[in-house]
Amino acid sequence: MDKYQKIDEVGRGLYGVVYKALNLHDGETVAIKKLYTRKYSVKDCKNIREINSLINLNNHANIVKLQEIINKQGIVFLVFEYMECSLYDRIINQTKPFSESEFRNMCFQILQGVAHIHRQGYVHRDLKPSNILVSKNAIKIGDFGFTRECSSHPPFTHNVTTPAYRALEVFLESLVYDIAVDIWAVGVIMAELFTLKPLFQGCSGADVMYKMCKVLGTPTETTWPGEIDLARKMKYQFPDGLFGYQFSTLLPNASADAVNLIASLLSWDPSMRPTAIDALQHPFFDRCYHIPRSVCHEPPIVTLSLIKVPILFRMAMERELLKKEACLRSCIVDEEKGSKEELVHMLPEYLFDYEMEKESKCRFTELAPTVVMERTHGLQSSAESTLNLITVLYKWLMYQCLCANEEISENLNLICKLCFFYTSII
Repeated sequence: MDKYQKIDEVGRGLYGVVYKALNLHDGETVAIKKLYTRKYSVKDCKNIREINSLINLNNHANIVKLQEIINKQGIVFLVFEYMECSLYDRIINQTKPFSESEFRNMCFQILQGVAHIHRQGYVHRDLKPSNILVSKNAIKIGDFGFTRECSSHPPFTHNVTTPAYRALEVFLESLVYDIAVDIWAVGVIMAELFTLKPLFQGCSGADVMYKMCKVLGTPTETTWPGEIDLARKMKYQFPDGLFGYQFSTLLPNASADAVNLIASLLSWDPSMRPTAIDALQHPFFDRCYHIPRSVCHEPPIVTLSLIKVPILFRMAMERELLKKEACLRSCIVDEEKGSKEELVHMLPEYLFDYEMEKESKCRFTELAPTVVMERTHGLQSSAESTLNLITVLYKWLMYQCLCANEEISENLNLICKLCFFYTSII
């Protein structure tokens, strides 16, 4: 700890206190979390649930980065990258609603982080704006004190998640709950980004459940088979005569796609909520993947010879994406714009090898067309075949980036030139 100088206390939680600090060796600003409770031996550190999950979830663009673990005389310090503020800070300081492009960008990043957590076999269990960190345009999930492995054996703790973001099955003390509790919390957070206030704010658990029924309508055996039995076991009676509101009324500034997505995330029945990967495929996020609608016809299966593919473009603002779409169309229609010699020199610098995963835990298979590393036969070098090829490459790339948790680069033009290059030399 000698190389760090504390600057200020920035937050306190159930499991520790967080300080802003300066690394005296390299001048980097960091966040240091000092864990509460008892003293830990070096061996004990490996068994701390938060540390275990952080190690397994590290190195993802939407998970706060753990840089160092320090055990000083039994006191454990976790050193993280420093983030400017939390999403909660952004919301309370926002004087007007977020634009839909800002909203889309934030939600896309949150869901990417959640998808990574679930894909690695964990459930966060405490997703809320104050645990989502913001720095410039980057969104990262933090505070893994409540995180547990999905494979853990029940019964599960019910005193998890701040009540305003807690799913009904947790309130009703279901013996088994799963990643769907995180999906519910994401739905509540998304609604809050539109309204700038919690959707189900209440002064107690019973009050929050009443607000949930008021907004969504009282649950029934049709909307969630089995929930009546859970309520009966804990002697809770749902309020009668509440039919809920249309989300389009609650979120008047939201598009139809945004409303549809939020409504699906806030399904009473946990089994009816989409997974994070499913949610990322919702039409609301089409512009994040940015496959032009005119290109999205059913592509043929394409086989390429020893292809090396670039990591695709990073999330950009809507205006930039539209500019890149115009450039994309220009490149794939005018085949004379490319230079083979120029491309041959560009490839070693920009391209990166990928291998298709034989088995993937995520449900993203429709975006993973088979790409066989053999020379293709009979592929015509034309604008139409190039459109087919770029569709296959694009969808495969996005699948790979989400599965491999690779950062996505900005060079969209390169994939256009790459398509021209391969279709012209095969």
